[in-house]
Amino acid sequence: MAIGAASRGYEYIAITDHTKELFIAHGMDEATARKEWAEMDEVAARMPRGFAILRGLEMNLSPEGQGDMDEELLDRIDLVVAAFHSQLRLKDDQTPRYLRAVMNRHVNILAHPRGRRYDVRLGLRADWDVVARAAAQRDMALEIDSWPDRQDLDVENLRAVAAAGTRISIDADAHKAEELGFVGFGLAAAIRAGIAMDRVVNFLPADKLRAWARESTQMARRI
Repeated sequence: MAIGAASRGYEYIAITDHTKELFIAHGMDEATARKEWAEMDEVAARMPRGFAILRGLEMNLSPEGQGDMDEELLDRIDLVVAAFHSQLRLKDDQTPRYLRAVMNRHVNILAHPRGRRYDVRLGLRADWDVVARAAAQRDMALEIDSWPDRQDLDVENLRAVAAAGTRISIDADAHKAEELGFVGFGLAAAIRAGIAMDRVVNFLPADKLRAWARESTQMARRI
């Protein structure tokens, strides 16, 4: 994955595997995460000078917005992506669920927010104007998951994100190197929705991305 990212001209890549309570995806516990970090450091040492591999997770969130990893580990990480993976077929308004996730101080990026997948499920309903404004206040990013059957958030809901000035992350959700090309779907959605380039967190250099993630965490403490 690192070689694939470097070949696309990227300066860094974040590895964000699932965490322990997502059993269906064989999510990592804390010990496995630390082992992976050591392996990532070994790979990074063999990469071209200046290329970085960021320590990340896709942390599983409960419907109450709580994560499933120890705080000590989360405080040592570069970037915490988090997502709901359960109760994704509810039909009532889920705005309160999202607001609880926004206030989880460890979360830097809320991944595939609606949880939709083409021909599988419609995804959750929420007032995205409210969610986007709350995320902007906390300086948290919402994700455009560029995987073809997700494309989540979609253009319609991204317009609320653009209006609020909320940060976004455009991610391929790639599970193998050739899938990094999916990012084009997310870029197209961001352009159509009018997202400003300075709102895209993965356009930041790696050091500034790390600094933003730390500040986002501190912002949540102050709200």
